[in-house]
Amino acid sequence: MNRATVKRWLIRSMIAIACLFLFILLVVFPVAASFLITNGRFQYRERGPLTPEAVGLAVTNVEFTSSDGIPLRGWWNPGDPTMPVIIFVHGLNRSRIEMLERGADASRRGYGVLLFDLRNHGESGKAYKTIGIFESRDVCAASMAVREKAGLRAQILWGVSMGASSAILAAKQCPGFAAIVSDSSFLSFRDTVSHHLNLLFRLPSFPIANLIVAITSMRMGFDPDDGDVEAAIRKIHVPILFIAGGADRRMPPELAERMLQASGHPVKELLVIPGAVHGEAFRTDKEKYLNSVYRFLGRVRYNATASRQPGGS
Repeated sequence: MNRATVKRWLIRSMIAIACLFLFILLVVFPVAASFLITNGRFQYRERGPLTPEAVGLAVTNVEFTSSDGIPLRGWWNPGDPTMPVIIFVHGLNRSRIEMLERGADASRRGYGVLLFDLRNHGESGKAYKTIGIFESRDVCAASMAVREKAGLRAQILWGVSMGASSAILAAKQCPGFAAIVSDSSFLSFRDTVSHHLNLLFRLPSFPIANLIVAITSMRMGFDPDDGDVEAAIRKIHVPILFIAGGADRRMPPELAERMLQASGHPVKELLVIPGAVHGEAFRTDKEKYLNSVYRFLGRVRYNATASRQPGGS
């Protein structure tokens, strides 16, 4: 084999390798990432108390259905009938158990409590995950379930990570909540894909994140802008407490500050728990966390219980 033949063979081999690399990077990886986002059934092992009995919370089992037919299961405690009801919304790959200690504390303070599993989590029905877009339907279904059990009592949403994002998106879809506690929410579906792509794989947003978002939206049949939490905050008129972990690389305090500025409601606050990583603000400093939440809710509770007009008080 002469030198010219070897050179042509090397060039063709390099072109073939480059084409294979681009195919994997621009086709295989985005498709695989899209399926990983929507089809996973993985769930983290829960920590802390695992049953209502372990935290002294008396509950009855409840089951209701999301607007697209997904069965949802949870626990209900009515609390003091003169107090608001708090709907707790857990994070991605978690379950209602993540919010169990917070729910028990709320119950001891007299609040009604609904803890439930989002679609494709815990004991609720199997479905695709959409990082808050379809999960917001579950939050609205939970609100309707509370309305059936507690009438016109004020409702408060309290969510962590994807649960916080789902709560804010739900407040746009089914308005009327008295307040929201948003712990470690993301900015938007697009931003979350882009940020995690860079954080985990050091890959650029363009064009890979754009491809993942486009493929996922086509597969699931949704507009990715329906997952724009920051835009939803601008449109709802609800008191919101934003919580962030000082050491959270996934949803850093800067994002919470940005969402705080997006809110047009006069009753809004930002709580940053130093040293807390993503979704761990509660476990990092429970006393400061809970005191801050209930001090904030104390600012809105009077108006919240007095009326439940669309958009909150």
